[in-house]
Amino acid sequence: MTDDTRRARAGLFTAFAGLGVTAAFVPAILPSAERAMTADLSAAVPALFAGLLVGVLASGPLLTRQPPRTALILGSALQAAAIVVVALSGTPSVFIVAAAIAGVGFGLVEASGSVAAKSLATGSATGLLSALLGTVAVCAAVTPLLVAVGSPARAPLGILAIVPLLTVAILSAAAAPSAHVEVPAQRDVRGLLVLLPFAVALPLYVGVETVLSGWSAVIPERILAVDPGLAALGTSAFWTLMAIGRFGAAGLRRLSVSPIVILAGATSVAALLMAAAGMLVDSAPVGALVALAAVVVLLAPSYGLILGLALDRLDPTRSAAVTGALVACGAVGGTFVPTLILLIGRDPASSTTFFASAVLCALVPALMLVAARSPQRTSTAS
Repeated sequence: MTDDTRRARAGLFTAFAGLGVTAAFVPAILPSAERAMTADLSAAVPALFAGLLVGVLASGPLLTRQPPRTALILGSALQAAAIVVVALSGTPSVFIVAAAIAGVGFGLVEASGSVAAKSLATGSATGLLSALLGTVAVCAAVTPLLVAVGSPARAPLGILAIVPLLTVAILSAAAAPSAHVEVPAQRDVRGLLVLLPFAVALPLYVGVETVLSGWSAVIPERILAVDPGLAALGTSAFWTLMAIGRFGAAGLRRLSVSPIVILAGATSVAALLMAAAGMLVDSAPVGALVALAAVVVLLAPSYGLILGLALDRLDPTRSAAVTGALVACGAVGGTFVPTLILLIGRDPASSTTFFASAVLCALVPALMLVAARSPQRTSTAS
């Protein structure tokens, strides 16, 4: 492995660490910011996801003209700037705009980082992506704890911007690629059809994950009627469980366990446990929470495995052009699935919420089994 390759891998891991900080920082700091500004900042969360979708969509044309390193540097710089502004902001409008900018940077890094992971992986991209997403989970689990300690004075929390700034420093020092990625003159539409199961599975999974992560504090608060301050630790618990699941999957991949086996098996069991949580939530709330904790661990590696399996079917040129669209599918699911579940179940901690999530979960292994029978790699059109 050359020095430039080592530097690129180090920059990739710090970039995903920055994603973890951003993913947890804005939601975690909301209560203290609302108290300081005496304003409702709920719009910051949808602004963050809207920015993420913009960043993912912008990554498509950018990645077909520039190497992933460019988007990684740009996205990390945007996140660093947004973290500082969020920490220092004194008005709701500035806070919400900064959250949206953080989302744009997040989307750029997530999409370009997935492309870079494919080029740096030895063999399948699933193992490296699982490790990278485990890094996201670890940093996201630690960030709320730091916010809880520093929330009485928000400004010092701007120091968290150092994480994405490390990516800018590391990747800026790396040697520039000798050539940019070129786009095929034509698209092989029939070849791209093999990605359809992944394009459907991603929004289903991301939607269910968003239900569990977005309401990771609300669910224990309502099920156990605990203090909101204590319930906030549910967010750290969620990301800790995600880290366990993602690093566990990375270990299984190093033992040469098939990603399809990991994904289909874990999501099938998760669907059953999610349904069990729905049955237990009223009669045995603690049992329901234990079942949900197991669901988080089982579902944790799904995103990296689904995306990695899709990228394994693409050559490097096509992966740059298509990854943005695949990640965008996930972002759409993260927006619409929780909204749909709320319309059906009304309460994030209701049995209906868990039953609906279980149904969506059960569709993922079915889609992956369909994908397993598809051709393993798309061809590039001449």
